[in-house]
Amino acid sequence: MKKTLLIIGSIAVFIAALIWSLPAPIDDDLNQIGNGKKSVVFIYDLNRVVSNQQTIEINNAKAELGDTVNYLVSRTGYPETDKFMQKYKAEIAELLFFDEKGELFKRKFALVNATDLTIILASVD
Repeated sequence: MKKTLLIIGSIAVFIAALIWSLPAPIDDDLNQIGNGKKSVVFIYDLNRVVSNQQTIEINNAKAELGDTVNYLVSRTGYPETDKFMQKYKAEIAELLFFDEKGELFKRKFALVNATDLTIILASVD
């Protein structure tokens, strides 16, 4: 009985640690671009490892810059993402940076670390 409880407890701790390590969700409402805040849009593909790594870096930058920037994700496989990618000639695992008016000012491929994200977002005024 004690072994069973120990195993169940260990599994619960493992699951909790796994959930805690997952990146926080990032908004996918692209209508926020040009709303008076700078925006960064990440073209997310579930099948690429770099996508999860990039969302972790975005969340780290989000912790530093807070709500002064729109952090957005556009997931592949959706018509809205296809239109967005076509409009900006974007590719999978690419980050697009927009100023407060919604004008594209920079693009980079993942993986961009949190420090570089904050530098890029702070560079355009």
